[in-house]
Amino acid sequence: MGSRPTITDVAKICGVTPATVSRVLNGKAKFSASQAVRDKIVATAEKLGYVPDLSARNLNRRQTHIIGLFGSPQTHVAEGINESLIEGCAEVLHAGGYDVFFELGALNRGAPAWRFDGAILIQAPRPDLVADLDKRRVPYVCVNERVGKASANVLADDVMGTRRAVDHLKQLGHTRIAYANARATYLEHYSVSERYETLMTLSKGRHVQVVPGHDTPFTSAKAFLTSAVVEQKATAVLCYDHRIAVELMGAAAGMKLRVPQDVSLVCFNDVFPVAQMHPPLTTITVSGRDIGRIGADMLLHNLRKTSSTPTKEIRVAEDLIVRGSTAPPKGTD
Repeated sequence: MGSRPTITDVAKICGVTPATVSRVLNGKAKFSASQAVRDKIVATAEKLGYVPDLSARNLNRRQTHIIGLFGSPQTHVAEGINESLIEGCAEVLHAGGYDVFFELGALNRGAPAWRFDGAILIQAPRPDLVADLDKRRVPYVCVNERVGKASANVLADDVMGTRRAVDHLKQLGHTRIAYANARATYLEHYSVSERYETLMTLSKGRHVQVVPGHDTPFTSAKAFLTSAVVEQKATAVLCYDHRIAVELMGAAAGMKLRVPQDVSLVCFNDVFPVAQMHPPLTTITVSGRDIGRIGADMLLHNLRKTSSTPTKEIRVAEDLIVRGSTAPPKGTD
């Protein structure tokens, strides 16, 4: 396998200096070179597979036009809203003229050694990375997360989403609701406390009883349904996320509990396979793409500023999608 093509290789073929090649490929217009020479340099570089060395190019620039997206080895990038969130970030950053790299680094590595202009942090970034970004004064924005000294935190409006779920169930006639809380193994996240605390506050004002067990982490689908539905007569269940809801659907079928005739189910996250379940699940959804796009916009805006400002918090609305898993409780019209 041959060595990688260099700027010198391109210059020799075109009969120009490496400096001329560098100016052309970096888009500099104010120097003497004919259009024919420029076209030949671009075509030769493309034919050889040569691309400029970013580290060398950035030595002469105050900006690199590179943004880093950071998660952690525990971040499920292809699950929930993370995939669409990353796509939204990249879409805006690329349109703004920035290259993007994505890192799921190991622990205690800090930030990468190379230069980059800013960062976007998704769920559960490593504490050593956050500390390193703060120390190096690299601007960053958190999307669906809230850590460190971010210039902005773009979060789902879980208060709104929980309110819409509770109001939907109350309007159907449900007054005894069970809550399938997050598992103890889940990553620490603002949504865990916000969904639970909002539910407990709303239940008092809307005269809805949340049956005991709401404050304990979810463990077993069968044990949960036995306690909450069979024994405590809850007629509806609000699930912290779609994974728990899918487990409950499977366990309910095995226990001869019909959804929604015997118990209604609502969950957060309108992602696969909730719409394909039988019946399809009623969900609270938020646009991961919108969160990503807003976060990237906020970062680009911050990079253009000359002075720092207090951290901004932006909430993205959550919507209710009503499907076949919710209905009035038995014995009502």
